[in-house]
Amino acid sequence: MKLAIFDIDGTLTKTNDVDSQCFVKAFALEFGIKDINTNWASYGHTTDSGITLQIFQEFLGRIPEESELSRLQHRFVDLLQECYTADNTLFAEVPGAAVMLRQLRETENWAIAFATGGWCASASMKLDSVKLDVGQLPTASADDGISREDIVKTAISRAKALYAESDFEKIVCIGDGIWDVLTAVQLQLDFVGVASGEQKIILQDAGVEQIIEDFVNFDDFLQALNTASIPKPKKLLEVEKRSLPPSYFEALYGTNPDPWKFETSEYEAKKYAATIAALPKRYKSAFEIGGSIGVLTEKLASKCDSLLSIEVSKLAQEKAIKRCQHLKQVRFKIMRLPEQYPEEMFDLVLVSEVGYYWCWEDLQKAKQCILEHLEPGGHLLLVHWTEYARDYPLNGDQVHDSFIELIPNKLRHLKGQREEQYRLDLFERV
Repeated sequence: MKLAIFDIDGTLTKTNDVDSQCFVKAFALEFGIKDINTNWASYGHTTDSGITLQIFQEFLGRIPEESELSRLQHRFVDLLQECYTADNTLFAEVPGAAVMLRQLRETENWAIAFATGGWCASASMKLDSVKLDVGQLPTASADDGISREDIVKTAISRAKALYAESDFEKIVCIGDGIWDVLTAVQLQLDFVGVASGEQKIILQDAGVEQIIEDFVNFDDFLQALNTASIPKPKKLLEVEKRSLPPSYFEALYGTNPDPWKFETSEYEAKKYAATIAALPKRYKSAFEIGGSIGVLTEKLASKCDSLLSIEVSKLAQEKAIKRCQHLKQVRFKIMRLPEQYPEEMFDLVLVSEVGYYWCWEDLQKAKQCILEHLEPGGHLLLVHWTEYARDYPLNGDQVHDSFIELIPNKLRHLKGQREEQYRLDLFERV
């Protein structure tokens, strides 16, 4: 059996505009938060839950309480209902959506699920308003996670349970936004775009091969499903992204104190051991960019007379300070690169799992700062995961290759090591 997973806003319902208007207004009415950035693609997670966490961090410096989330959701749905009552033309199905869903349910060997970045309550209201009956079909929403990847994986899990399938022969995501495409790439799932005009060009540029304008011709849609492929990652890397802001990380650590399992992961432990082993000597003054919760910081300190560890997340650094309180040679600062950089000079700079959070422009600025504050003969160690990540502006190879370009005039390459999931490169300042 094959599985078709549908996004809702912009894919099945023409509700993107009214959704954005009511979402922004709900923040203003409930919490007095105004001037919200409505470029949703620029957020770390393009979901109602992920965006909400980031907005709370940016404006209030904390994550929302459960009661506040409930207030926001209720206000949001009330505003949507008011808009529907005032002008129901703001809520419409994408042409052919209702008939298509009925026909697909009757099509042999195809199962249906829904994965929306919106909250369940608002998604249900919009589906009801355009008379789309999804019945008891498996659905996952922003109530199930802050990332679209987790939401889609939840939809797949629920579909397996409902259809009694241990696995699906083919899984196709159907969506309209660039974030839907990026999620499909992250999960290595086939994709069909629903778009026209400028948005169609955006999806084409992102590597989507099967794109339909609507669902009026069911046979065309079914053919698109059967021939859908995984979007090509190389094209996706051309999608312009901003550096991830501190609020992204605060929201992440606010919901999970160890989101990357630094404390418990066997993979991280082996990588940390390789990182320390790559350092050929002891250092007078070391600089760690992006120390997180301090697991690697604690190990790095054994190689340094003095170590400055910086981080953009206060929540993460609080844990790092506690972990390393017995290490008198370690200092901590909240600092965002490349806008800020320490004035002192270092004979070691460690950039571990942080370079891909910068956009290309900021990476170039950071490179310049690193070189200006790295002593002649000083070492620069880069360690980065090399697989694709939807919400990262760059990947590990782009970061490392950017520094490789500085050979031989500014850097000398001392060591290169590539493992299955990460890359390590050690340089010396010329």
